[in-house]
Amino acid sequence: MKKMIVFAAVAMLGVFATTAVSAQTLEPTPDSIWDVDGTWVSGHTGSIRAMVWDFQELNGKVYVGGKFLEVVSAGRTTRIPQPFLAAFDRDSGAWVSTFTPQLDGAVYALDVRSDGKLLAAGEMTGGIVAVDPVSGAVDAAFNPQIENYWGRAAVFDIDVVGDEIYAGGSFRTSQGVELDRLAKLNAFSGDIDPNWTPKTDYDEGTARNAGELVWSLEADISRGRIYVTGKFGGIDGNLDAAYFAILDPETGEVRDDVPQGLPKGVLSHRLGDNGFSMWQHDVQLRGDTVFLGGQAHQTLIMDAATLTPRKSYFTNRGMGDEYAGGDTQVMYVGENTLWSGCHCWGSVGEYPLGSYVPMGQEMDFDIYKSFVVDFRDVNPFGQQPVRGAYGIDLETEELVPLTFDLLGQGGGWAMLEDSTGSLWVGGQFTQGGGSTRSGLVRFSAPIGDTDAVVEACEVSVVGDQLEITWDATGDSEAFIVRRSVNDGTVYWRGRISDGAGTFTDSNRSGVLKYFVEPRTGEISGEMVECGVDGPVTPGEPTPEGLTTTRIERTRIVLNWAESADVEIERDGEIVGTDSDRWYTDLDLAPGTSYSYRIRYQGTQTWSEAIQVMTLGTSPTGDIVAPVCSYSIAGGEVSVSWQELPNAQEVIVQREVNASGTWYWRGKVAAVDGAFSDTDRDGELVYRTKARYPNGDSEYTLCISN
Repeated sequence: MKKMIVFAAVAMLGVFATTAVSAQTLEPTPDSIWDVDGTWVSGHTGSIRAMVWDFQELNGKVYVGGKFLEVVSAGRTTRIPQPFLAAFDRDSGAWVSTFTPQLDGAVYALDVRSDGKLLAAGEMTGGIVAVDPVSGAVDAAFNPQIENYWGRAAVFDIDVVGDEIYAGGSFRTSQGVELDRLAKLNAFSGDIDPNWTPKTDYDEGTARNAGELVWSLEADISRGRIYVTGKFGGIDGNLDAAYFAILDPETGEVRDDVPQGLPKGVLSHRLGDNGFSMWQHDVQLRGDTVFLGGQAHQTLIMDAATLTPRKSYFTNRGMGDEYAGGDTQVMYVGENTLWSGCHCWGSVGEYPLGSYVPMGQEMDFDIYKSFVVDFRDVNPFGQQPVRGAYGIDLETEELVPLTFDLLGQGGGWAMLEDSTGSLWVGGQFTQGGGSTRSGLVRFSAPIGDTDAVVEACEVSVVGDQLEITWDATGDSEAFIVRRSVNDGTVYWRGRISDGAGTFTDSNRSGVLKYFVEPRTGEISGEMVECGVDGPVTPGEPTPEGLTTTRIERTRIVLNWAESADVEIERDGEIVGTDSDRWYTDLDLAPGTSYSYRIRYQGTQTWSEAIQVMTLGTSPTGDIVAPVCSYSIAGGEVSVSWQELPNAQEVIVQREVNASGTWYWRGKVAAVDGAFSDTDRDGELVYRTKARYPNGDSEYTLCISN
């Protein structure tokens, strides 16, 4: 359910009280525990590789749900089939082999029923199942029969309140009751409440329309509210309730005594011709505070009474990262920390509310673009590196100065601070602590003391490599070796078993410093900087692994193996520098071949060149705007335009009742010459523009036939 553990409700089930572990004491390197892996083709999340979507702690175990097919040992030497739902020991991280549920679809949300049964929601038959937390046996008598008109239904979140379940996702019917992505049902019988049927409205966003769905919901029964987030343009015709809606828990009606939708003055955009959809992924509640996170790369802290924001944190391209900022995808309210999981590999910092637009106004896309550039380059508010997740102190509402050692693809989609204070992060990763990871990591705090001490640590040059050696006293099981370049970020380099006392690393350009830390279990000793046994002379190492991770019509994203200061050359000309393994080359020509290579700054040795061609065709011909017309008959709208020989696509938008807002309706191949749309109540006006390899035309109004 992507929420804090409600201890009062489940104390009888063996969930222990939380400890007062401070978030700042967590180790940034994940523990060596079991992982999950395996790709399953999903109706709603495609064929992306393994992902963890939710956690639930119960009786000393952590239950992990997601889109995976197997559990994987810490050393990745053992793989065991365990599709969609698994259990791990809360303290040791060991896989619980006796819990073997047999589910037929991905798990997106977990919660606990008052009788101790685990509820799992997702793409399995029925939408929600009740699972025995010991054996994993599924209760065949509980079947809400949540379905779609076509394809698999998906329940993305559930919140159990007493004997009731509030559910949201992508589904349309249950037990003969017409639904629209929201439902309320009995937690034991599975019966749908036929009188609680709020319906989402279509999101006609001008730039980003990906279909309606509810991502998350949170019950606030004391205030008579159900908070709902997702991709929707309103609820029951109330278009103010877009992306963030507040419903009545008894009737399902949109509350008329609180502001609906995203707060103004934050990084949300739905303003006129220059606005765009801005859906939200998660909502959380504690006491008098509501937390909201989603697109625009933000995590909001709001007063529950008025739903006005008082803090906003923004993840951005920065700290050497030019590839991705990152939407907030999940949040978790821990003992003393709000944890935020995101697709974020750059920087995070506070966005002072009202600093770019007054609090009573919305921010349009042009203002947003200016803000992003200023936030990254001017950095007036302070930023710190972020890797997949970050924390906000609940008392001070300031960033926790902690950067996790994670790399990945989709980033964090599930979080849990367990009752011992460890933080579990699920999602989609490629690496954590220098080791391959797929979808599950855990971060813990050192417990107790260790007498292990690193002594006589030195660095020397051996051929074309560097050798780090040390002696140690006390009881140590392993040593963690880290390195900084030119006094930059200290990066993990490796984990060495006790007794080796030697680590070999590749040489490279720059001022290098090494650090060694003893480790006994999960207890860390003092990290010691290594001295230099004679000068460490930079050689002429060659950057390795230069490749492309994204190729578009006018943009190419490069990636290489090591975080280091490099120069990037395109077609014989140096076009940029970077230090964090990613570089985005912008404003390129479609259908054009480019040659790239890189070298470490301060050296003359280039990597092997790679040849990359952008998508599309080379620019040819003039840009001609469509001359369009439209007609309405029999509930259908037909939009047509003249022949456009060199155009690739035509974009179609419409305005309803002279609202001043143009909504995206679709794009088709220019050669089709026509676009079909569905009629709706109100006065309709259409406009189109043509997309060419070398740019887009202006929008032109269509003539009504």
